[in-house]
Amino acid sequence: MSLPLTVLGGYLGAGKTTLLNRMLTGDHGRRIAVIVNDFGALNVDASLIADHAGDTIALTNGCICCSAADGTATAIARILKRAADFDHIAIEASGVAEPGKVARNAAAFRLPLDGVIVLADAEQLPEQAANRYTGRAVAAQLRQADLVVLNKTDLASSDSLAASRALIARHAPAAPVIETRHADVPASVLFGAHDADVGRPDAEALAQPADHDAAYKSALFERAEPMSRAEIEALAAKLSAQAIRAKGHVSLAEDPSARHLYQQVGRRWTLTPNGRWGATTPSTRIVSIGISQVRG
Repeated sequence: MSLPLTVLGGYLGAGKTTLLNRMLTGDHGRRIAVIVNDFGALNVDASLIADHAGDTIALTNGCICCSAADGTATAIARILKRAADFDHIAIEASGVAEPGKVARNAAAFRLPLDGVIVLADAEQLPEQAANRYTGRAVAAQLRQADLVVLNKTDLASSDSLAASRALIARHAPAAPVIETRHADVPASVLFGAHDADVGRPDAEALAQPADHDAAYKSALFERAEPMSRAEIEALAAKLSAQAIRAKGHVSLAEDPSARHLYQQVGRRWTLTPNGRWGATTPSTRIVSIGISQVRG
């Protein structure tokens, strides 16, 4: 079993710990294995902890948190021994690390890379980017992002917010940007539509609007006839310009008996075999999630 991998990056203080807490404790129905640098910083509510043994905390919702104290590779190997128990792996890159390198190092385990998500502090980003000691690291992190979360927008002045937007546009021009506060991002945006939801007819229920900076909308692409790889590539190019996330099953003309799983975050997309259609009528159904509006 191959678990999709998300790498979470961002400079010190950007809000990674808050987002990790949301990943671990959110009511999203996903069993996520998170690899972190510092257990102590998470401050998980004791009532949510089912077990704490050594370098692993197991939560009551099926998620677990593993320490990277003995190395990320060791933590991944430990998780993969129980791969059937999880839906997704997320790795926290340190505040000064390049998340792209973390993803490449994890490639030895042949985990499909779902995406690199980079958080940025809307208040501090301009100063960090201009600093001779931190600027290079911050720029590198942004360049490697498939999705940028511009966090703490409520703390930033209008000038800082404008400067942060300009920096992201400069270093990550192809990456979708989500503006938020308190690292409040729906799980459907972070991890895509849940596997159990891909076939649902009510696509609008897959992305619930946030009640602050951004509202999210979902759309459903359907096609009964098999699609060629060229048509999928054209669709991927269109979705990358319009959506933050997309996920669904594809009926591929070149391999009609096999069901294929389409997943996309930002400009990164994959199409992989995902079993057989069996008694199910082959068709293509892809749910995409985008930003419908931005509020001041």
